[in-house]
Amino acid sequence: MPRLRFQAPDRLVHAADFSSVEELRGSLNAVRLLKSQPWVWDQLREACDLEVGYARKREPGHWELAAVAYITSGHVDVQPWWVNTSDELWGECGFEARPSYATTWRRLAELEEVCDEFLRAAALVIQRCREHDSRVYAHSHVDWTEDETHARLIHDCQKGDKCKNPGYRGPRRANTEDARESRQEQNAGSPEDAEAQVKKYTPSKAETVTRKGRKYKRIRMNGCWFLTRDFDAGIRSYGRPGKLSRRMWHGYSSGKIVCHLTGGVIPSVDSASKQESKTFPELFDQAVEMIGDAPETITADRGVSIAECFQHATEQGTAPVFPWRVQKGEPVPADRLEYDRHGIKRCVGCGGPMQQTKFSTARGQPRLWFRCQRKLTDACEKDQTISCSTNWRFLVPLAQTEPLYHELAESHQTYEGVHLYWRNRYRVGSDVLANRSKRVSIGCHRLRANVACLVDWLRIAARCGWLGSTRSKTRHPGKRKFQWHGKQKAEKLLDERGFLGLTGSYGPAAVALGFKIGKPPSDLSPPILA
Repeated sequence: MPRLRFQAPDRLVHAADFSSVEELRGSLNAVRLLKSQPWVWDQLREACDLEVGYARKREPGHWELAAVAYITSGHVDVQPWWVNTSDELWGECGFEARPSYATTWRRLAELEEVCDEFLRAAALVIQRCREHDSRVYAHSHVDWTEDETHARLIHDCQKGDKCKNPGYRGPRRANTEDARESRQEQNAGSPEDAEAQVKKYTPSKAETVTRKGRKYKRIRMNGCWFLTRDFDAGIRSYGRPGKLSRRMWHGYSSGKIVCHLTGGVIPSVDSASKQESKTFPELFDQAVEMIGDAPETITADRGVSIAECFQHATEQGTAPVFPWRVQKGEPVPADRLEYDRHGIKRCVGCGGPMQQTKFSTARGQPRLWFRCQRKLTDACEKDQTISCSTNWRFLVPLAQTEPLYHELAESHQTYEGVHLYWRNRYRVGSDVLANRSKRVSIGCHRLRANVACLVDWLRIAARCGWLGSTRSKTRHPGKRKFQWHGKQKAEKLLDERGFLGLTGSYGPAAVALGFKIGKPPSDLSPPILA
């Protein structure tokens, strides 16, 4: 029986493991690590040289190295980091002396304009890692978390404005735990309901105003006017439908595509108003570009479990491992005559289940090939094919009956811990005042995330011995934690399919052979045993 190309990788070294290596800890060592790899640093240094010809020549020094030191220091704001920096650190960054605080703040803010250059440098490291071991990013996980802005929403209805809620001061800042739970509740419902909730709190009008010499963004939303200092931050409400929310998340959404093998991350930062399903295609394409190839699988939660996301991944040859999400008109997955609820094609000869054997994206049209398991007629002997576009959510490249499918789904929750690692280590994805930057702009959040991406992958590569020539490839075999869970769940699914009548034949072809089940099992009550 031909096997699919999907194979689970062995566990290597997680991104958290380098904390035990003294040479990889601290800002100074992070700067030295980047400088020791000229194939990464040279291109980044040139892109971050923002000197202009019409101004006074800047003092010598490399601000991209200063940004690396700042982000890896654990400090949220520039001033406390600047106060605690040493002459040795500034000398390692190429400076003759410590610059003034004002200059440091300006130069680091300037790097926000070229923050994507840090991702391009990280892409070089990721691709070098893949040259050493192709299991890097063979399987991936994507997840999002809240990322606060230091600005807040202030109720600003003036005299003459038609205020829907007079006397309302403004929403409270929702804490991260409540926001996460409410976001997951929205994702568990239908995409249409979640979209309606987002549209309700999408500003209908926006303008720039000046109050006491400071510029604000003034927005009208749900019958009221609000002020905010952050022109880029979005809004997500967690109130009851039909009522003005007393709790809102104002800020950004921090997305991460995590490597199943190493725990390394490719990040994104977007407005909180943008749903995960709308962010996913852009983040996925960015990951494909940085990796140099599409991952074999990608695992996520219900937020992206819609047909468009299934299609986007499948068309690039990546198998989506997404849980079922309620759709209007289809609260639970149903069986069809052509395929059943688990995406298994039914044989045209006998109506029985088939074994998935091949997947291809030739000519830009993803297709699956199957082979009949029962082989009751001559037509059962031939391989049969079906286009994934018949139903993107059901017909996926990696069959649900494969243990690997369940292993990846079971392990996904453990990768949500990456959000905690990055908050503690790089202050990415702020959720409380202690790790929230006082600078209000999306560029500040993106710069922090992109620098963290570069440093994290340099540390992973150094820890695994992947920074050297690929002629001497290094292998670190390990054990997979969820291999047994995946096998157990696959066996349980096979038992369930037998109870539901999916291991037998049904449909017109089955009736022609003398079987009595003409309708799909999901249309029958009670279910028919195999």
